[in-house]
Amino acid sequence: MDVPLLFFIAGGIILVGFLGDYVYEKIKIPDVLVLLGIGILLGPVFGMVDHQRLAEFAEYFGTFALIVILFEGGMDVKISMLLRELGNATILATLSFASTTGAITAFLFYVQGWQFFPSIMMASVLGCTSAAIVLPIVAKMSVKDETRTVVGVESAVSDVLAVVLVISLIEFTKLESIGIEKPLRAIASSFSVAIVAGTVFGFFWFKVLNVLEERKYSYMVTLGAMLIVVAAVDYLGGSGPIAVLIFGIILGNCGDIPFIRGSGRCGLIDETIKFFHGEVTFFIRTFFFVYLGMMITSAVLSPRHIAVSLALLCIIVLMRYLSVEFMVRSSGKGREEKSAFFYMLPRGLATAVLASLPVAAGVEGSENFIVYAVSVIILTNVIMTFGVLNMERNNT
Repeated sequence: MDVPLLFFIAGGIILVGFLGDYVYEKIKIPDVLVLLGIGILLGPVFGMVDHQRLAEFAEYFGTFALIVILFEGGMDVKISMLLRELGNATILATLSFASTTGAITAFLFYVQGWQFFPSIMMASVLGCTSAAIVLPIVAKMSVKDETRTVVGVESAVSDVLAVVLVISLIEFTKLESIGIEKPLRAIASSFSVAIVAGTVFGFFWFKVLNVLEERKYSYMVTLGAMLIVVAAVDYLGGSGPIAVLIFGIILGNCGDIPFIRGSGRCGLIDETIKFFHGEVTFFIRTFFFVYLGMMITSAVLSPRHIAVSLALLCIIVLMRYLSVEFMVRSSGKGREEKSAFFYMLPRGLATAVLASLPVAAGVEGSENFIVYAVSVIILTNVIMTFGVLNMERNNT
């Protein structure tokens, strides 16, 4: 692709992203499908971008997009509300992920005739919602702050559950001796290491920012520190994205945490870091959806794949409904919250990346994982888009 053409396309994508954000504010139509459509045009339709070359960068771009969006989401969460709603978020994440994974495993194993391990791997890939999609969408919706907190934390938690389970299953197919304890210990370790590291570094970095308040480049230094946190936590066996979420929560609540309240000013965080990170998040999420669309291949149009994908979608929708119903009844949430919880079921780049891992590992029966994953990503985003549109119109 010529350099001028590349710049023209990149500039056009940014303008479309801005217009999509403006259109959402005016008529409440999310820009997800528009950006996905641009990616489909650039990739499978006109063939301007090679799908195979894109797949090489999926893990890196997906992880970077996720941590950037989670950091912004964390800064927007009130810690008092998080503590109050953490139980509901955990219940919803666990129920939705476990029920969806179990139901899809049964469908693929008993109805489609797949082997057990490919069935549960595919189910684990499709079991998580996408924090990178949910957080930017719910931030613009006319819902309560409690609702934003629940679905934001739930999507981040489900991502971690999916990553740990998929990797553990791949190891199981290689070693066949890891047992059930190793995945459970890995999940517990992943969350505990991330929470401790994110909290400690959040307190430490608040002190650093007070020193840097009168200096330039404080945001870029914070971005660099955030990437180091992700690398360090992953090295220690924790979840880098969860650590970033906690890191963002600590910085975003610097004026409300007794331990650091009054020990420094939050002006740099509120006026500089939140502002610049909002700009970066807009840039990343805009290209994230386009990138997702470019990864789609013509194989998704196969009649058999379409039929199986629609069946998988029905299972996801049903399990989501039952999980939300249980959580709402146990917590006493209202009808408005119920609809928001239900429609926040989109799958995203994390699902696409996880679908590629068994293929790369040579797991037998995983050849069509990416095709089904991308199909479900599109279908769940369509449901979310129309659901959000309906909710927003009812609220105006």
